[in-house]
Amino acid sequence: MQDFKYVELIEQIKRDFKIDYYGDHGISHWRRVFYNTQKLSKHYNIESEVFELFALLHDSRRHDEFEDIHHGVRAAGYVQKLLRDGTISLAEEDVQRLIYACANHTTSDKHDPLYTDLIVQICFDSDRLDIGRVGYVVDTAYLATGYAKNLADEL
Repeated sequence: MQDFKYVELIEQIKRDFKIDYYGDHGISHWRRVFYNTQKLSKHYNIESEVFELFALLHDSRRHDEFEDIHHGVRAAGYVQKLLRDGTISLAEEDVQRLIYACANHTTSDKHDPLYTDLIVQICFDSDRLDIGRVGYVVDTAYLATGYAKNLADEL
């Protein structure tokens, strides 16, 4: 598996992380999400900086391990802060993808035009494929890509 290249960003997230860095939504989860993005993106022959940043940031603003329904929106706000202060930089279309993916990774409006973006779908599916860590079985009804559905069937 490819390793993270945003090492300084990881340290910044870790300093500000409000829950257990080694818990259900911490670094091990981020690694599995990143691994899943690499597997899915390789299948679809697509590369994007969004994948690693999503893996690191989507749960970075959780206040607890359980019912924190606003953590995605807070993560999207954090992305905007990181962009403003120059910690990360992306092309504008990738900025929109990352913000949308972070804000909507737990509940998604399938009618939103960004929902149909393959990069966004890979982000969503990569997180959802790791739901087993908290005792749930992957439900293919919540997966966006055909390949992720095949992977879930193999689990």
